[in-house]
Amino acid sequence: MNIPTLPWWRRVEARLDAWAAKRLSPEEYAEAVELDKRLKANALKWLGYFVVAAAFFGLILLSLWPKLGPTRAFTLAAFGCLYVAVAGVSAWHGYRKYTKRPAWVVFVVFIVLVMGGAVTGFSVAQLNMGRSLSQIDPEKIARAIAIALLVGMALAGVLVGIAQMRLREATQRAARLQAEAQGERLARQGVQAELKLLQAQVEPHFLFNTLSNLRYMVQTGSRDALPMLDHLIHYLRTALPELRAEASTLGREAELARAYLEIMKLRMGGALEASIEVPAELANEPFPPLMLGTLVENAIKHGVAPVGRGRIAVRALRSPTGLRVEVEDDGRGLAAPIGQGVGLGNIRERLRALHGESGRLELRGGEHGGTLASIEVPR
Repeated sequence: MNIPTLPWWRRVEARLDAWAAKRLSPEEYAEAVELDKRLKANALKWLGYFVVAAAFFGLILLSLWPKLGPTRAFTLAAFGCLYVAVAGVSAWHGYRKYTKRPAWVVFVVFIVLVMGGAVTGFSVAQLNMGRSLSQIDPEKIARAIAIALLVGMALAGVLVGIAQMRLREATQRAARLQAEAQGERLARQGVQAELKLLQAQVEPHFLFNTLSNLRYMVQTGSRDALPMLDHLIHYLRTALPELRAEASTLGREAELARAYLEIMKLRMGGALEASIEVPAELANEPFPPLMLGTLVENAIKHGVAPVGRGRIAVRALRSPTGLRVEVEDDGRGLAAPIGQGVGLGNIRERLRALHGESGRLELRGGEHGGTLASIEVPR
């Protein structure tokens, strides 16, 4: 079987890419790849610009030194334009290396290189015309050195300026990103502070009402008094550790919701049915605290309680992007305004702070009436 091989220029390009990847930082290599893509996408346009620039400066050289001839003037101008382009790209994308040294050092090095190249080129040109070094007019040498000095100073100034400008932009960008990250940390801390306050409250109305019901049951000798006390102890035992915790698991939140629902069953005199389906493999998955409890409380308060009886189902399942938890009731259904309560608003803010756009809260009508609320968090 014949295995197709890459063309020689593709192989050379691959080797150059591998060489660059070893010697450039990841950020520098990414910039080089982006530049390569742009050059390939606009190759004809950039080639046209290069030819026009070379022809323009070739005409200038020809007007200054007619003896050069059109071919030699265009060739020299093309090499000069190519050098300036490469140097400019080097300063733009390699500004990190340029700015490692003092600006004056880079400036002097560029001037020396340009002057050395100019003197060497001038000498070679004179030798090609059959003249020995001793026959070269000193005035011409001085003029060539002066021109090379001016060109070198101008080019060095431009390149150092480009490198310093790029360094300033990178510094400002890093400072902006750091400020944005600090802002996100402060926002997250604000949300955590709100969570701490919410946790510290432990729903006092619910606790006081439950204790009042428990007291009444004890006074009347109800057989539900002991189960009510057991469920309340379970609820508090599950809820109190979260007062100082910034994270929780789905299993712990499900247990808290189960204890809450058991208490509400007794308080509603058996008019509430509830089910919680959390697969064992999802019990240890991280899940934000108190969000599930808020959905369950809303389902009772706004769905089941106005009707007087009903059913609540809690389900957890894997989603394509993470973890999805649903709370569905068969109560009175959605009522305007939809999802504008403090509890749901708090959930949305916390999800945004914790997971950005990946965390979602959805509220819609159930398949058989009632309301279906769901929270989705990424893996």
